[in-house]
Amino acid sequence: MEKKIKLGICHWSLPIEGPHACKLAAELGFDGMQLDIGPAERGFSLSLPYVQQEYLECAKKYNITFPSISVRELDNYGMTRPDGSVEKQIAIEGIMKAINAADSMNIPIVMLGSFEDGDIKNEADFQEVVSCLTKACDEALDKNIIIATENLLSIEENIRLFRLVDRPNLRLYFDTQNYYLRKGFNVAQMVEALFPYICEFHVKDGSDGNMSGSLLGTGESGFYETMNVFMDKGYKGWINIENYYDQLPLSLMNDDPLTLIKKDIETLKILS
Repeated sequence: MEKKIKLGICHWSLPIEGPHACKLAAELGFDGMQLDIGPAERGFSLSLPYVQQEYLECAKKYNITFPSISVRELDNYGMTRPDGSVEKQIAIEGIMKAINAADSMNIPIVMLGSFEDGDIKNEADFQEVVSCLTKACDEALDKNIIIATENLLSIEENIRLFRLVDRPNLRLYFDTQNYYLRKGFNVAQMVEALFPYICEFHVKDGSDGNMSGSLLGTGESGFYETMNVFMDKGYKGWINIENYYDQLPLSLMNDDPLTLIKKDIETLKILS
């Protein structure tokens, strides 16, 4: 019987880089690992066929699935940038290369974040993101790839975003800390309202304004309340850990990131 919940970890939350992170993820008990297309300055390395092949071979060897690809470079070159700008060109290049990589690697979701440089602060930003997501969805549709927006928009703004993009392959990539940390929103209430749009989600926690800085359930984000809503609604799919175990302040709890990762895995197994 296929498992209702599958546990993954973001590649950038592991203390090892490259394809052989698959081995470590498997040894820790994860089912999968979320990938990133890579930085623009290094040519979006996962777009290279031989890099993809290395990941696929390691995934097969260690029975690891890649549920999604992120374009984290959008933090530096946001979708909010105006058309024709160098920054927007880099953003579009990263998005298109991620879609092509997902197609080549049989990965069903491309996650596009709207944070930092790409934070949606006003109506002009909002419309730029609508345009970008529409283009991405159109590019991905025939490839059977979901475009997942991860953002800091309110419930009402998210619903408006989906209405304006109006594409069947647009979904919401949720996060258990971001909405509280950046906006002070009640995260559980957001899951309740936006659940039909959610395709996959990150779990992380934190206190005192620190992102990904606390073990799950020990921070201020209302983690258990949020997870209870997901479970009550019968969520089926991937939950990907995004805590930063080898960075301050979480690293102060233990010199070995793997010890901390194992604690979060146990928390998730009990809940799911």
